[in-house]
Amino acid sequence: MPLDDLALGLQRVLDRGIRRLRLGAAPVPGRRRLLIVQIDGLSQSVLDEALARGRVPFLARLLRHRGYGIMPMSVGLPTSTPAFQMAAMYGVRPDIPGFHYHDRHRKTGVYYPRAGDAARVEQTQAAGRRGIVNGGGAYGCIFTGGAESNLLTFAMITRPSGAGLLRTISGAVVIGWVLLKGSVASAIELTRAVLRVVADPVAVSRGGGWKWLAIKIGISVWLRELFTLVVSRDLYAGVPAIYVNYFDYDVAAHAWGPRHPRALRALRRVDAAIHRLWRVLRRVPGHGYDFYVLSDHGQAAC
Repeated sequence: MPLDDLALGLQRVLDRGIRRLRLGAAPVPGRRRLLIVQIDGLSQSVLDEALARGRVPFLARLLRHRGYGIMPMSVGLPTSTPAFQMAAMYGVRPDIPGFHYHDRHRKTGVYYPRAGDAARVEQTQAAGRRGIVNGGGAYGCIFTGGAESNLLTFAMITRPSGAGLLRTISGAVVIGWVLLKGSVASAIELTRAVLRVVADPVAVSRGGGWKWLAIKIGISVWLRELFTLVVSRDLYAGVPAIYVNYFDYDVAAHAWGPRHPRALRALRRVDAAIHRLWRVLRRVPGHGYDFYVLSDHGQAAC
């Protein structure tokens, strides 16, 4: 049994105990549920090349053997993450010109990672509509989409939400496993980096060096593992709607280009994370999850 499965199994036992203490309800049977996985910054052309060259083996297997298909999804302009997620989550045509812009009505700048900006835009442009993640969980997104549980979502960046302190504490097994696994993976990456420096210090300094290593460990190790395990726990619990955004590839593509080997390796790691979520979905067929993988925009090398 993979160690991830063991940790999630222990977490399910703990969750059942929490429910018996009346701190949460069991999943409602017979209803459809929703899982959306966003691969941030992945264009159609890069996806097609990755499929043809075996860089996303799980997605390729879904398309070949599981009855899935590729369909275009257009939500208007601009093709940026905030505009895409606002349109996808609320079904509106958003007035969001970019990721960082000047709001002439409020006479101030809007920058989504800044505390309060994303929440204010979501409240204004959603205009009371019900989001597609209503009552569920949103992870690594710009907006909440109505989610009750939010982690590293810009609209709630200074106040991650959940069903109270007891709900947070109840995730102790998953959190503990992420800490252990992330620490081991970080140590491995650091060891590899030191060996590369010893072998060729000039090449390492030209390739981004320690700054890139810090980004890789922070995003491709810690956040990806955290998102994958937290979403896995939500799937077992039957959370009604989940939207998780993996931005490993987007960060690498911005830094190195959309077809750079580092970006494509990040894409391969995201593919592996999606495979792990799929394995959980297959274990809970009674929860009736509809599963979508999408991207918000592409990138062009300059």
